[in-house]
Amino acid sequence: MVPEGWTKTLLGNVMQFKNGLNFTKNDTGEAIKIVGVANFKDLNELHSTEHLDVVRIANKIRDEELLANGDLLFVRSNGNKELIGRCLYFPCISERLSFSGFTIRGRAKQELVIPEYIAAVARSSFMKQQISKNGGGTNISNLSQKILNDIVIPLPKIDEQKRIIQVLSVWDKAIATTEKLLSNSQKQKKSLMQQLLTGKRYVPEFSKGWKEVYLGDIAKITTGSSNRQDSQLSGKYTFFDRSEDIRSSDRYLFDGEAIIVPGEGQDFIPKYFFGKFDLHQRTYAIMDFPTCDGKYLFYAIHYFRAHFLSQAVGSTVKSLRLPMFQKMKLHLPTLAEQKKIALILSNADQEIELQQQKLNHLKQEKKALMQQLLTGKRRVKVETA
Repeated sequence: MVPEGWTKTLLGNVMQFKNGLNFTKNDTGEAIKIVGVANFKDLNELHSTEHLDVVRIANKIRDEELLANGDLLFVRSNGNKELIGRCLYFPCISERLSFSGFTIRGRAKQELVIPEYIAAVARSSFMKQQISKNGGGTNISNLSQKILNDIVIPLPKIDEQKRIIQVLSVWDKAIATTEKLLSNSQKQKKSLMQQLLTGKRYVPEFSKGWKEVYLGDIAKITTGSSNRQDSQLSGKYTFFDRSEDIRSSDRYLFDGEAIIVPGEGQDFIPKYFFGKFDLHQRTYAIMDFPTCDGKYLFYAIHYFRAHFLSQAVGSTVKSLRLPMFQKMKLHLPTLAEQKKIALILSNADQEIELQQQKLNHLKQEKKALMQQLLTGKRRVKVETA
């Protein structure tokens, strides 16, 4: 059942598809910038071509192998199956660009459909569901032109397509504005951390008096045990299965504040805990720091985490050893100044959190609106001549 004035059609009736270029490192033909799967990320549009790879192909690039204004690009094949079917839209292209063999280009027949409208359809849940269904289920490993051709879409007339795009563009602008505000706040916090945690900028009411210390000299650093009974006897933590993350719970033994850092893995991002928790066998808890404010210490460890990355050992799985934590150098002001710095950074975090919540809300609202507008469940007013 389609809304009045709409038709049901196959995507292949309103678009033409073409697989991308295949090339090797040994090719010596024409050089060209190429859009590959790595350039998709979580983008809807590619805003810059600055970081695109330049490759050489075996022969000369034909015009039909170039991207044009209004083209869409779909991920055809990738080791990460969640990326398959993801779409990039190219509203305006000002240079010669081609696309890799792991992608499929879609070009709208503009007498039937507006490219921006199809770009919105490509991000809709009903199209993603059909890609999965036509590809044999949720574990689809390759997208094909046939799968894309056979997708059924409800299609309004051109005038209504234009109006739908106008409505969605209002939400896009609000999202873009919020993303910019969030990015600016994140950059501002990064700058604050760089200045406040290294002593390059002092809190006005405090004088100099910083000292350099080793983490192991000002805090107790401990880890979980492979023996549950031993852990329980320690009175500080209990062991839990390695498949679980650190978690807070009223039934565990430790009560106080701690900074938790994974002893295994690539990121080593610290987390701050106040209350009771159980501890992973290969995770470190930094506790008992009477001369430090816990939140300040958390921010300092997070800022100087490059120390962890430089000290980690292992070929496949990077690990941190206890001495690496103990010898980590930190810059420490007075306890009062630590608290003030922690408050400034906490306020910055709260601002970032609020903006992130607003951004998530806008994206969810737009997603729900798209589903209604692109299926005709909610209609827009179209001006009549």
